Amino acid sequence: MEVDYSKVMDKVKFWKSAIEAAKDFTGTTPPSIFVGRFGYPKVYVGILAPPVHQSRKDAERLDSPEKWYAQHVSIEQILNFRGQMIYSRFKSPVKKPSGKLVEATQEIAMVKRPIDVEVELKKQPKFKMKFDTWATPIGNPAPIVQMKLTENPSVERKVDYMISDMDIKAQNAAVELYRYNIPVSRIQKIFSAGLLGVRIQRKFVPTRWSITAVDDILGKSIIDRVKGHQQFSELRLFSNEYLGNHYEILLIPGAYEYELVEAWDISKPQPSIGSDYERHWLRKSYATSTHGAFYSGRLAVGEYLESIKRQSAVLIVREVRDEYWAPVGIWQMRETVRGAFAKPFERFDTLEQAIGRICSRLKIGRKWIHKSKLLKELKEQKKLQTYTIKHKNLIE
Repeated sequence: MEVDYSKVMDKVKFWKSAIEAAKDFTGTTPPSIFVGRFGYPKVYVGILAPPVHQSRKDAERLDSPEKWYAQHVSIEQILNFRGQMIYSRFKSPVKKPSGKLVEATQEIAMVKRPIDVEVELKKQPKFKMKFDTWATPIGNPAPIVQMKLTENPSVERKVDYMISDMDIKAQNAAVELYRYNIPVSRIQKIFSAGLLGVRIQRKFVPTRWSITAVDDILGKSIIDRVKGHQQFSELRLFSNEYLGNHYEILLIPGAYEYELVEAWDISKPQPSIGSDYERHWLRKSYATSTHGAFYSGRLAVGEYLESIKRQSAVLIVREVRDEYWAPVGIWQMRETVRGAFAKPFERFDTLEQAIGRICSRLKIGRKWIHKSKLLKELKEQKKLQTYTIKHKNLIE
């Protein structure tokens, strides 16, 4: 999507003087780290913190996707949170990173609450913001000379144990942290900082990749259990909307299958529509049409199916509307789909009725249906069942 950069910077311009004047400062990190991907395998790594001390409550709001959704903060508020932080960064190889800057960054990635850090920059930050469909906006980069935590980091025992265990695979460690109720956004940071996994395999993982990797790992672990549950017996439709992203989530009787259909540029005569689909045994290739959204949605769906101890076919239709004028990260899909399952749902007698209801709430109407591989599969299955019943005597 195209971002009106001047509109974005106008929303955060009141931070400009403070950001550009910063060089040596003590600030409160939410905590937040970011690992870039350009130049891989040698990338930018760093922390994000405002150039001033903040209360724990104020600092947490700067990087807390789960709380952002719970409080239904706006795009403007998110830009305000992100625009006041400086990305103090350094270059590092992803494999075998070492040094005091690496150690401090990893300590910040594992802490459970905001912490003050002293930062010395090589030069003042550049007042600008970078946007990514996957990650939250990153602003105000500056090269760092050194940093130091001003207090001992507070880390949960389970987190400390998983980080210290050099024999457990990163995937298994991520699942263990999730079962311990560590927020997904925190697991993604810990994973990105190279703090999980077998000793010789540990490395920095670009934030963009770690977000999708953790969503995928956790989603698969849940779906593996879901596929052992009894099949769903009714059509349920859930709906939710946040930050200009509208979601329709349909649960269909049968064994587990999953599809995400996305529509962008919906005000154009021919909107951009893409889909990714997986059958019961899960996909092995990357979701090239919907990318990280596919995995965020699947995680949220899996959580709900596990909570009701059922499996079903699942169709999500995501309509990205003009109100989503600046991307804030794929977390919004995970949290909005989670939120949909906390709302009342609708029941339908037929699939046609459910699809009609979905279309009635979408601005693109029925334009997405031809893109759905899941609906095509269900239609073919229905034809096969009808044929089998019709020719039952001949078959026997």
